[in-house]
Amino acid sequence: MPEPRPAKTTFQNPLPVRDLLVSGKELGLPMVDYIAANHRFNAGRMSWHSHEGHEILLLLSGTTSYEFRGGRHASLKGGHIMVVPRGTVHRGLNDTRQASTLCAIVFNPTHARTQTTPFTRKECDWLAKHFGKLRPSPSPMSAAIRQHAKTLHRLIRQHASTEKTEGLAASMRLTVASIIIDTARGYDSTQTASTARVAHDAIHYLEHHYMKPVPMDHLAKQAGCSRPRLFAIFKQETGMSPNDWLQRHRVKVAAELLRTTNRKLEDIASSVGFSSAQYCCQVFRKYTGKTPGEHRAC
Repeated sequence: MPEPRPAKTTFQNPLPVRDLLVSGKELGLPMVDYIAANHRFNAGRMSWHSHEGHEILLLLSGTTSYEFRGGRHASLKGGHIMVVPRGTVHRGLNDTRQASTLCAIVFNPTHARTQTTPFTRKECDWLAKHFGKLRPSPSPMSAAIRQHAKTLHRLIRQHASTEKTEGLAASMRLTVASIIIDTARGYDSTQTASTARVAHDAIHYLEHHYMKPVPMDHLAKQAGCSRPRLFAIFKQETGMSPNDWLQRHRVKVAAELLRTTNRKLEDIASSVGFSSAQYCCQVFRKYTGKTPGEHRAC
């Protein structure tokens, strides 16, 4: 039987979690499906779902992880932002979560073209095009976005309490609009530069240290990010995992040594980082279809 399509979430209050939700229509922002906040929240695994709009996740503290259809994971820590484009199938994981404080905004610029909105029609088209091409990948918040996120979290909690004041909706509306526009301006360029740097630094380190064991946690530290983020970025930039790239590079160097020298296989295997000649043979055959001996005989 075909797999059922994942549910698309829309504004629902209350959800079966301790989120505080506010409808965008209530704020005079019809392009916003809803905004949400939680505080020191431990979530269980969520079911697969997608959104009609783009989701901006702003993690103020703690850690949380998400899985995307196809097996890719993304982990966030306090101070990170991540955009999940509309229609992207994902779910939250519970195995790497710590109590977290976050805000989320789900919005669809195309819904605002015929409705009241802080943005012009041209700006809505730009937002739709911009957010639609992003990939879900954590990135540090700018100082401005982090301040907006703190303000939004406070305003949402105030809205859910009995402390509502005149101008509260207007403040929330302006804060949400500021987060959307600041994210659109800075997220893509920051993400592109950050991911390119992470991948470059990781490859540079592997090229100079392939001769020895390379623990992936240590490689992530050298690249300046978490292990899950390293694997996600490396896959995005190179099409393979760091382990795969490392093994391929070792095989490439070993193949050149087999072709140009008479050194014994045990010596070559050790010099390129393999733990034994037997393991070298296994990996060599996996990537070339030949044994080292067959390659040398060619």
